[in-house]
Amino acid sequence: MSKPHSDTIRKSPLAAFALAAVLSGCFGDGLQSTIRPASDNAEIIQHVYALVTWIDIAIFLVVFVLLGVALVRFRAKKEGEIPAQVHGNAVLELLWTIVPAVLLIFIAVPTWSGIFRAANAPRENAVNVQAVGKQWFWEFVYTDQKVVSANEMHVPVGRPVVVETFSKDVIHSFWAPRLFGKMDTMPGKVNHVWFTPKETGMFYGQCAEFCGTSHANMRFRIIVQSEAEFQAWVQRQKSPPRPETDPAKAGEQLFLAKGCIACHAIEGSPIARGTIGPSLTNLADRTTLASGILDNTPENLAKWIRAPQELKPGALMILPIPVNAEEATQLAAYLMSKPAPAAAEAPKAAALLPPKPAAPAAKAPAATKAAAPKSVAAAKAGGGDAGKGKQVYMGICFACHGPDPGKDGPIGPAITGSSRALIEARVMHGNLNFAKSYPPGYKPKRNTQLMTPFPNLQEQIDDLAAYLKNPN
Repeated sequence: MSKPHSDTIRKSPLAAFALAAVLSGCFGDGLQSTIRPASDNAEIIQHVYALVTWIDIAIFLVVFVLLGVALVRFRAKKEGEIPAQVHGNAVLELLWTIVPAVLLIFIAVPTWSGIFRAANAPRENAVNVQAVGKQWFWEFVYTDQKVVSANEMHVPVGRPVVVETFSKDVIHSFWAPRLFGKMDTMPGKVNHVWFTPKETGMFYGQCAEFCGTSHANMRFRIIVQSEAEFQAWVQRQKSPPRPETDPAKAGEQLFLAKGCIACHAIEGSPIARGTIGPSLTNLADRTTLASGILDNTPENLAKWIRAPQELKPGALMILPIPVNAEEATQLAAYLMSKPAPAAAEAPKAAALLPPKPAAPAAKAPAATKAAAPKSVAAAKAGGGDAGKGKQVYMGICFACHGPDPGKDGPIGPAITGSSRALIEARVMHGNLNFAKSYPPGYKPKRNTQLMTPFPNLQEQIDDLAAYLKNPN
């Protein structure tokens, strides 16, 4: 009597593993399924995928049947007998040459058609988004709505979404299996992918190209919602958080004092313009933290603030001045505050940055490149207030360049107490509109990308240059 099939599986780990893999692929939750398309782009891919699969199955069956026929018909009848040999059959040779060529045509034509359709993104009524890959998170820039988010892309159902994707550091790959295929995200090159979502819900994506230590933690989500919900989300992205509790108000001050503004941006804030880390605008609306590895709760946010490298190895988030548990809780309370009404007036930059000292002489009405030498000369001559420049430095620059003169910071090099200070001053004076890149050839491209633009520093540039030259 043969043993039950279940006993065979129980005693064969390999068979059990294969069965589990098949069942999980067919009956799993399908959050990143490649065979459950939820957009027109994914349906194009699914059509080609299904066609090739059925052709492969047909080829397998034909070959399997022919193999069975050959084993039966040409087997040896007697021991030592050589079965009949077939050589030079012109019909067979034509068949196994022509048939594969015809099958390849059946595969190639739909594939080419799908490639051309995927390459022609619809532009009418489209939502245009830039997906910027950084180690290790995704930044989403809505070029028409003028808002920025991170790790969660919101899009309206039924409208085309055109995504421009590129990288700020190494090669990544942008992929949400149920909505579109993989698209390489490369430094110095912009690639495009588009899709029109056909159903609402949350769709999972991730980086599909190994990009370093936390590659597996570089996840994102695409939230498809109604047009009204999308527009409401856009409006919430245009306002900074409004702290109402005492811990949240204390957290707002810590956010400025701890140098968070050097790396993070908050829309509506005239000073929080950092570009190294993800935007923190409307953080309370997000479902996850740290690129999808933590649920978005105040407790998890406080843990992340205190020990990001423990939760996400290789994270660039480094605090030059550590925070204790109470401060982390206060920062979390501020960042989790609901946004202020969009019509509320944002605080003036002058209220957040140290005031500019009285000018000893009249200055030109507008900063230009021609005025740069005069500004540098003023810095060399001590025209700025080094004390106030230190306030600016310790409010913003120290987060990357370090609080101690002459010592490299956690991200950027030391820029105080050396001749390098004059170079930094020259760059700041020669390019007062920090929103533009540095002069060509000044720094390697990677450093140029990491340096955060702070347009509001124009008013304190002389003070900052004076401090950089003589920090003692």
